[in-house]
Amino acid sequence: MSTFSYYDDGPNVKKLVKYGREMITLAEENKLYPKDDEMWNAAVTCGNKLTSFGSTWSKFNSINDLSVNEKKAFLHYLETKA
Repeated sequence: MSTFSYYDDGPNVKKLVKYGREMITLAEENKLYPKDDEMWNAAVTCGNKLTSFGSTWSKFNSINDLSVNEKKAFLHYLETKA
C-alpha cells in the first residue's frame, strides 16, 4: 500500500512548498536581502509562487515561470540553505 494519499501532494511538490514558506519567513525576518528592496520583493513573490505550486488556481507550473529576479532569489536561498 502507498505511503501517501491519492489526494495528497507528492514529495516534490511538498518540498517546493516548504522552500517557498522558508523563503517568505527568512525575508520577513530580514535574513534574506535585508537591504535590497527589489530582491527582497522578488524573494517574497517567488516564495508565494512556490507555496501555490500544485494547487488548482495556480498559474505557476515550473521554475521557468519565475522572473529573472525571482530565479536569482531562489538560487540565492538554495545556496545559503546548503
